[in-house]
Amino acid sequence: MQNKLIELKQEFILKLENTVDIIELENISKDFIWKNGKLQEILKWIKDLSNDDKKIIWPEANKLRDFILEEIEKKEVQIEESKYANIEELEKIDVSAEYTKKPLWHKHPISITSNLLEEIFISMWFKIEDGPQVENERLNFDMLNIPDNHPARDVWDTFWISDEINKNKAPWEKVLLRTHTSPVQVREMLKWTLPIKIIVPGRVFRYEQEDARHTCNFYQLEWLVVWEKVTFWDLKGTLETAMKKLLWEKTSLRFRPSIFPFTEPSAEIDVSCQICSGTWEKNGKNCSMCSGSGWVELLGAWMVHPKVLSGAWIDPEIYSWFAFGMWIDRIAAQRFGVNSSRMFYQSKLKLNEQF
Repeated sequence: MQNKLIELKQEFILKLENTVDIIELENISKDFIWKNGKLQEILKWIKDLSNDDKKIIWPEANKLRDFILEEIEKKEVQIEESKYANIEELEKIDVSAEYTKKPLWHKHPISITSNLLEEIFISMWFKIEDGPQVENERLNFDMLNIPDNHPARDVWDTFWISDEINKNKAPWEKVLLRTHTSPVQVREMLKWTLPIKIIVPGRVFRYEQEDARHTCNFYQLEWLVVWEKVTFWDLKGTLETAMKKLLWEKTSLRFRPSIFPFTEPSAEIDVSCQICSGTWEKNGKNCSMCSGSGWVELLGAWMVHPKVLSGAWIDPEIYSWFAFGMWIDRIAAQRFGVNSSRMFYQSKLKLNEQF
C-alpha cells in the first residue's frame, strides 16, 4: 500500500510539471483527490489492512493529500503570474520611441475663441468663474433688478423648466435655462470677497428667431469688476484692449448709448465687420453678418445699477462695478470669417476640419 502511495506521488509530480493552464490543473485535481480520484481508489482497500498497517497508511495518505493540494495551489499562482507576464510583454509600450502624430480631431471654433478670450483676460489678471446652466428665477432676474413685472422679461423670452417641476415652487424659486451668465456674477458677489475681477464664459438659452446672428442656444462671456472708484473710462480701456487683441489692431469699436434694466449708464458696442471689412457688401450683395451696415453688435457694456450692489449687501457708496456681455459665437464668426453663427451648430465637418 505504501508503494502505491509513492507511485501515485511520482505520477502526480510528473503530470504537474507538464501542466501549462488552469483547465489542465483542474483535471489533475479531479484525477487525484476528488471523490472518485486515484487517492480515493487506493484508500478503499485500507479496510482490509491490519490495525498496525492502518496506523501507518492513514498518516501517509493524509500527507500525500496535503502535498497534492499545496502543489496545485503553487502551480495555479505560477500559471497566473506567467500569463500576466506574457500580457505585459505583448502590450508593453516604449514611451521613448518616436511616432508620427496623426491629427484625429479638431477643436470647435467656439472652443478656440473661448480659450483665446480666457487667455486674453487672464493676462489682464481676471479670474475665470462658472455656474449652472439651470438657474432659479431670483438669481437670473430678481437680483439683477429685473422684477416680475419688468418689460425685460417679455423681451427675453425664456425656456422655463416644465410646469410639473415649477408648479409647487415659489416665484423666485422657479427654475429655467439661464438667459445670460449674469447669475454667476451675483453668486460671486454673495461670497463678499472684495474686490472682484472675473470673467464668466458659458452657454445660455433664449427663445430667439434664428438668423445669421441669432440662435436659441449660444455662448456668452461676461466680465465683472467690483472695485473702489472704477469708472466707465476703465471699462472702455479694458474693452478696447481685449477686442484689438482678439480681432487685430485694425478693428474699430463704436459705442452706442443703450438701456439695460440692471445698469446705469449702458452702451452697446459694435465692431467693424470682419466679413466685409466694413464695406457693407460681400460678393456683390449686402453682407448677411452686418446686414449691410459695416458694423456688428458684439456686446453690451455697462456700469451696474447701485440697486444690484445693495441687493448683494455691497455698499454702492464705496464700491462701483462695470461689466459687459459678449457673444462668443459672433466673435468666432468675425475672427474666422464665417458668414453665419448658425453654421457652428450644424455639425458640418467641412467647417470644423479647417481648425
